[in-house]
Amino acid sequence: MNLLKYVFSSTVRRLACCLAVLSLLPASAWAAWSCNATGSPVTIQLPASVAVARDLPVGTMLTNWVSSTNVQKVFTCTSSSTYVGITFWYAGMVPQGTNSVMTAKYNGVDFPVFPTNVAGVGIAMGGFAVANGKGGTVNPFAYFATNNASGTNYGLGGQLTVALVKTGDITPGTVSGGVVSSARVTIGGPSFPSSSGLVSDPPGVDYSITPVVITVLTCQTPDVEIPMGIHGPDLPSVGSLSSNPAAFNISLKNCPGGTAVPGTQVGLINSIQYKIDPSNGTVPGFSNVAALSGNPSAGGVGIQLFDSTGAVFPLGVNQTLSGFNSTAGGNYSIPLTARYYRTGTLTTGPANTTMTVTMTYL
Repeated sequence: MNLLKYVFSSTVRRLACCLAVLSLLPASAWAAWSCNATGSPVTIQLPASVAVARDLPVGTMLTNWVSSTNVQKVFTCTSSSTYVGITFWYAGMVPQGTNSVMTAKYNGVDFPVFPTNVAGVGIAMGGFAVANGKGGTVNPFAYFATNNASGTNYGLGGQLTVALVKTGDITPGTVSGGVVSSARVTIGGPSFPSSSGLVSDPPGVDYSITPVVITVLTCQTPDVEIPMGIHGPDLPSVGSLSSNPAAFNISLKNCPGGTAVPGTQVGLINSIQYKIDPSNGTVPGFSNVAALSGNPSAGGVGIQLFDSTGAVFPLGVNQTLSGFNSTAGGNYSIPLTARYYRTGTLTTGPANTTMTVTMTYL
């Protein structure tokens, strides 16, 4: 009994010793591969600043597409009948698993758009990878290429392509820049690698973007108060207009000029639209006659606006600001007049209303 116990415990010790020795063998002894990082960290130069008209549609490209240099040997590898590849993977600003709800098209391929630290600004990424001459097709992020042929000192490489995209209402700020992707050696089959297939030795080669200051372009639009005067006798019947039009201007001050960025809609305000909505809506049965507000209030009357030609101004309908110079910017005004419009039986009282002017900068 004592002898058996001794033999068993001795076998256990020898087995543990063998396991310890095996665990010290390099990964290349198991997988018949070895790679060295021969590329350097890469910085992709984006524009230092981007000026964005406030109301550009979601999905608007805020920069042109910018690519890293096509490097065929980010890693140099030797392998024997083992799948060895390169994967451009999430890193830094774009953590693995970040969901993308938008895409931006590059050369006919939809690249996913990921959030940045600036609200309303996303980064689209994609590119291609090459493993010993295999691959090279543009793909959305993340993307990879593998090689299962034996070879000596062959290259794993590729290229990252990025652009900034509007994803929502933009808050001015600075896209901080930094690492957005890491090229990693991948060991495994020809299918897309799981995170367990990304080898940390050799280390990954990082791809970064430079910071971008995002500014939002608008004009200043002061409030306007329009004195209408006292009326009544000059409104003898339904459809009558008050005799003295109240002239006023909607001002657009300090509109910024800019320089267009080719291939995008940014750099300046391309056009300005405006519309006027009465706060209390229109008088039922009457087109473009604003209802009065307040209590007490006069009865049987509303307010109608007219443009500089004397035509009735359409309420709630976008109009394009004429004469706007997008490169020069400057100050502009929209001349209008207001008149009371009789809609029914007149009753005395205050005859006030408010209207909201909405400016759209495209």
